Amino acid sequence: MMDCQQVKLTLSAFQDGRVLDGERRQIEQHLAECAACAERLEQLELVRQSLRSLPRRPVPPRVQFALRSLASKEAARRRYYAGLKGALRAFGERASLWVNNLMRPVALPAAGGLVSAVFLFTLVLTNFQGIVREHPNDVPLAVVTAPTVRSVLFDLSDDSEVTLDIFVDEQGRVLDFVIPESYGSVATHEMRRRLAATLLMTYFNPATAFGQPVSGWVRVKFRGRSEIDVRG
Repeated sequence: MMDCQQVKLTLSAFQDGRVLDGERRQIEQHLAECAACAERLEQLELVRQSLRSLPRRPVPPRVQFALRSLASKEAARRRYYAGLKGALRAFGERASLWVNNLMRPVALPAAGGLVSAVFLFTLVLTNFQGIVREHPNDVPLAVVTAPTVRSVLFDLSDDSEVTLDIFVDEQGRVLDFVIPESYGSVATHEMRRRLAATLLMTYFNPATAFGQPVSGWVRVKFRGRSEIDVRG
C-alpha cells in the first residue's frame, strides 16, 4: 500500500500513463481512500486543462531554422558513424580523446616545470656574482608585528597597577579583555567598569603579518594615571 508522499511524487506520471500496472492499481486504491490526494489529482488536472486551453503561439522562423540545423547535423553524424567503418572510426576517435585527456595532466606540469627551470637558471646565471656578503646597511624585514597603542584616554583614579590581555581586531578596535590570574585579583564590579570605560577610549595600531593587518591578543599594563606598557 502506497502512502501519501509516494502518491504525490507519482501523480504526474500517473496522469501521463507512465506507471506500471501494479503501481497504477495501488495509486487508484489510495486515491479512492484519501480525499487529500484525490483533491491534489484534481488540481493537477485543472492545471493541465488550463495549459491546453492557452492559445498556441507560432514558432519563430529562427527557432525553426535552428531546429532544422540541429536535425541535419544529427542525421549527418549518424550517417558518418553508420556501419562497420563508422564504428571503427568512432572507436579511434574515442581512443585518441582518452589518450589526450590522460596525457594532459602530465604534460601541463611538465611544460610548466621546464619553463620555470629555464627562467630561474637564466635569472641566476645573469645575476650571479659569487658569494653574497652581508651588506652593512641591511635592515631586517619584520614579518610579524604586535599591536601598538595609537591613542588612549584612561584614569584609574589612584596609583594602582593593572595588567590585561586585550584582543584587538584588524581595525585596531578592542573587542574583549581578560585579567590574567597571575597578576592578582581586580575582578570587582567597579574596577571592571572603569577598565571597560578606559578600553572604550583606547585605539591600537593592529598587529600585522606579512604587511597585512590581523587580529590578535596583546598584554597591556596600566599604571596610575599616565603610564601604559604594551607587550606583544
